[in-house]
Amino acid sequence: MGNMAEFDPSETDVVIIAITDDAIPGFVASLPESPSTLWLHTSGSVGLDVFDTEKFPRRGVLYPLQTMLKGKTPDWDNLPLFIEGSDPEIESLGLMLSPKVARLDSLSRRRVHAAAVLCCNLVMYLWSLSERVMHDAGLDFKMLQPLMELTLERALSGSPDKALTGPARRGDVGTIRKHISALDPEAAEVYKLLTQNILNRFHPELKI
Repeated sequence: MGNMAEFDPSETDVVIIAITDDAIPGFVASLPESPSTLWLHTSGSVGLDVFDTEKFPRRGVLYPLQTMLKGKTPDWDNLPLFIEGSDPEIESLGLMLSPKVARLDSLSRRRVHAAAVLCCNLVMYLWSLSERVMHDAGLDFKMLQPLMELTLERALSGSPDKALTGPARRGDVGTIRKHISALDPEAAEVYKLLTQNILNRFHPELKI
């Protein structure tokens, strides 16, 4: 936001706080009182209660369900935007960005954020492990692209729960153990943990 010592919020209609989640509480606590300003943050995990109700009577959240990448403009026409707060201007601002605006309370937004981490950040981590395993086999990671594309297509065309397949879904413990023995320690640990969770759901009697 620049030099806060030179910033006068009373001269500003709307302030959007777009910083790391952990930094928001301390940053908000350092802000001067400004009853006429609409204060918004963009976090999925930080609640609306980070704003003191007396100090910030006009407050809210604009949470875009998307990873923001430097140099890449989001596809706002297809991007869900979740809002919270009673000020009517929040929805108006949201609709200026995206046609897909929905109200969501802090707990539900935190769950959506967690779901986004599961399907984006954690999946990217799994892909990074896959890249390493392919490299260890002397192969290019991009050879997995057709499989990755079909997997995403199946997940989006129905229920990922019903689309789940593989040795753990079938209860093929022999294959699972062979896989674990062929992997490096980090990949083997992750493979074993996730595979046992799948077995617990579909074949609770089986242990690796």
